[in-house]
Amino acid sequence: MISVLCVNYRSSADVFGLAASLAEHRGGEAIELIVVNHSPRERVALPDSAIGFSRVIEQSNVGYAAGINRAASLARGEWLFLANPDVRITRETLRVARRALEENADIGVLLPLLRHPDGSVQASVRRFYTWPVALYARLPLRRIWRPAFFRRYLCEDLDRSGPADVDWGLGGAMFVRRDDHPGGRVLDERFFLYFEDVDLCWRTWQRGRRVVYWPQAECVHAHRRRSAAVFNRHGWHHFRSFLRFVSKHGGLPGRPAR
Repeated sequence: MISVLCVNYRSSADVFGLAASLAEHRGGEAIELIVVNHSPRERVALPDSAIGFSRVIEQSNVGYAAGINRAASLARGEWLFLANPDVRITRETLRVARRALEENADIGVLLPLLRHPDGSVQASVRRFYTWPVALYARLPLRRIWRPAFFRRYLCEDLDRSGPADVDWGLGGAMFVRRDDHPGGRVLDERFFLYFEDVDLCWRTWQRGRRVVYWPQAECVHAHRRRSAAVFNRHGWHHFRSFLRFVSKHGGLPGRPAR
């Protein structure tokens, strides 16, 4: 079984869409959808076609990582699919990801190819941060000019025609193994929002498992980068999580050797 884990925060319409895509494209896969609702004033309504495999858990907003961990602690599936509300699976997503994990025991995190709603490929995988990248990422200049070191960070040189090892990828859509995370402790709850995905992938490499980009599994992701601006709530959460990552790891470490 694949357990799909989702945290809602003022995105109930998107959650409805995610559930609808699961109902439409699950194929023959056994799945369950667990939604942790962090918006107490917002009711999470799910399509009738999804009711048979879904549940909603009400919880105060204690952060994205804590929400995912709550869902993971209740999951019954062998595989966990962490999915943002604005993710939509396609016809082969679940089958391809499950088979890849079954056939490759050393994969700890599997990252599907993400497309924007217009069909273009989203830059969803990265190399680990360096100090020049961390500084340049906060500059408006990055929108109009990307030096070589920043293009490398964005994995623009990656061959996306087949599976490839990557440092880390966006946490909006990722598959992991439940057995790798006893008690549902998938993400470090010290990260309220952002950098929990970087940390998870770093720890996966540290344990001797691989983080793999698997483009044959596709999702659509209506990604809106709210953390780019420093002077808003999302920018503040991103900066604070960056500092916690640096503190936890004693800097900006590269990929651990296997």
